Amino acid sequence: MSPSHQWYGVIPGWLFFYALIVIALALLVHRVTYLLRIMLKGKAAARWDHVPARLRAVLVFVLGQLRLLRGDFWPGLMHATIFWGFLILTLGTLEFFGKGFTERFFLPFLSDTPAYLVLQDVFSLLVIAAVAYAAFRRLVTKPKRLTFSPEGLVILLLIFGLMVTDLAADATRIILAPAATDRWSFAGDALADLLAGLPGGAVQTLFHLSWWIHAAILLGFLVWLPYSKHLHIMAAPFNVFFAPLTPKGQFPSADLEHAETFGVGTLTEFTWKDLFDLYNCTECGRCTSGCPATVSGKQLDPKMLILDLQEHLLESGPRLLGKGGHGHAEKAMVGGVITDNVLWACTTCRWCVDACPVFIEHVPKIVDMRRWLVLTESRFPAELQPTFRNLENNGNPWQIAWQTRADWAKDLGVRVMSDVSQAEYLYWVGCYGSFDERNKKVARAFVKLLQAAGVDFAILGNEEKCIGEPARRIGHEYLFQTLAQGNIETLKRYRFQKIITACPHCFNTIRNEYPNFDGHFSVVHHTELLDELVRSGRLRVARAGEGRVTYHDPCYLGRYNDIYEPPRRVLRSVCRGELVEMHQCKSKGFCCGGGGGRVWMEENEGRRVNQIRVEHAMEVNPDVLASACPFCLTMFEDGVKGKGVADKIKTRDIAELVADSLK
Repeated sequence: MSPSHQWYGVIPGWLFFYALIVIALALLVHRVTYLLRIMLKGKAAARWDHVPARLRAVLVFVLGQLRLLRGDFWPGLMHATIFWGFLILTLGTLEFFGKGFTERFFLPFLSDTPAYLVLQDVFSLLVIAAVAYAAFRRLVTKPKRLTFSPEGLVILLLIFGLMVTDLAADATRIILAPAATDRWSFAGDALADLLAGLPGGAVQTLFHLSWWIHAAILLGFLVWLPYSKHLHIMAAPFNVFFAPLTPKGQFPSADLEHAETFGVGTLTEFTWKDLFDLYNCTECGRCTSGCPATVSGKQLDPKMLILDLQEHLLESGPRLLGKGGHGHAEKAMVGGVITDNVLWACTTCRWCVDACPVFIEHVPKIVDMRRWLVLTESRFPAELQPTFRNLENNGNPWQIAWQTRADWAKDLGVRVMSDVSQAEYLYWVGCYGSFDERNKKVARAFVKLLQAAGVDFAILGNEEKCIGEPARRIGHEYLFQTLAQGNIETLKRYRFQKIITACPHCFNTIRNEYPNFDGHFSVVHHTELLDELVRSGRLRVARAGEGRVTYHDPCYLGRYNDIYEPPRRVLRSVCRGELVEMHQCKSKGFCCGGGGGRVWMEENEGRRVNQIRVEHAMEVNPDVLASACPFCLTMFEDGVKGKGVADKIKTRDIAELVADSLK
């Protein structure tokens, strides 16, 4: 738009306009500086590495809004539309304010460019539609995961006001000073036709009124933003940039030698990135919608966990900066702001982290606070005491002598590494496969498959100890590191090409966490190896059984390591019946309830997670509920009994189904 002096002139009150801009920017900078000073009270965290990869993430997940669209599509499209409209219309806002200073202000390649003028009007209308949809959801459909707040409606009203006043200002400008490019501003041009019958003075007044209201809303929004729930609009792109590039299954290690306290019990023991996370919550509730703890009626709500910590951080700000402070600042963070029951309810399934559109890291914070409870406060559920003691004394979570670890394989002719020193594969059996009666059957079935395929393998036997994963997730970092270092030393004594294991928790720990302790080993899950053996013809199988099979994705195999297809390919190759998917499957799968050490804890609050997952299976009427994890199998064995369907639904590991189909 190239307005002339006849209609635009100098905006009335231009000195006031300049003052408003200066004041708004000063208030914005003051608040942002204050938030940054609080955030930097956290511990150091290295998040400036691999800048190209981080910028790619910003392009994909901020500009592309991939997580929003991949999750709940229509609400995601609504948010993405508002965001994309914000980007497009921000350029128009620059021109809007520029012309407040001088009529000759011009943006190269944008001002008077047909493509941009069309795009500007398209997004103005789309944003209005998106705002209407957002208001409808909050006022009419009211999804459970959303927390209704008047502030949210005010934000929507402000966005709506920005769009309407922008269109009104454009339409009245078209009437007052027509230009050759006006036909490209189709929405403004159509509105101008509706207003064409007004007197010239009324049009001039409407233009200035629209201009000033637009400016006031925009500057007011700018000031209010860092004080409101929409702070994430400013913070989220940076949070995506600073997201971890380490493997998803790798938890931060604690320096036990130099630490005076262990875990996180106060705000300043979080890293600055953890504190920055707290500024980013959009309150969308996606983290809550699939959380097994929340769904089953436990106290943990991932959204409220972050919001409670955010409130605690903001109220503690003056104290952290040495300016006094009261209220929540004096309340214990762990045990007060965040209660013990909230922390112990987590299954570490990672739903919340993967669902969060702004990459907030919930689970590491929970584990850090568990570390505080276990190692600093010695406060944890009573049933974990024997688990810790048994891990220390027996190398397994039960009161079973370590010398019996290899008894399950006595009659199978399985070689032991201490006898042969080397093999192509080292079979890491795990505690469940070694000691749990139900999972011993899985281990035996898998060994028979390896032998049938002529695989060169051996086991550690009595030298194998618990991988340590349950101890780390529960919060006993010292015990984890002790077990990990011992296992790594043992593994380094032998020569093998790969480790195979049927336990996703062992798989994830060896693959993603042992490298931090100089344990670099190639590891595959047993479903990956079975898939390879079947496809290569080394395992000759026939489709057996007529029933319907549904497969449950273990969290530590799926969400943590993105292994979804190999188990399904194996099942398709051995099952004559139909392979049906549960509604919540693959990356949206629901936890069995056993992760995060929960398999060794009592479930006294709410419903049982394993029974909820069995209900999901019952919806597709399967004959077999297949899994690929000893934790899941154990939870489902109890789950089908608890639901009274053990006679209708059989729980089987994939290795057992393959063994049944051997020619």
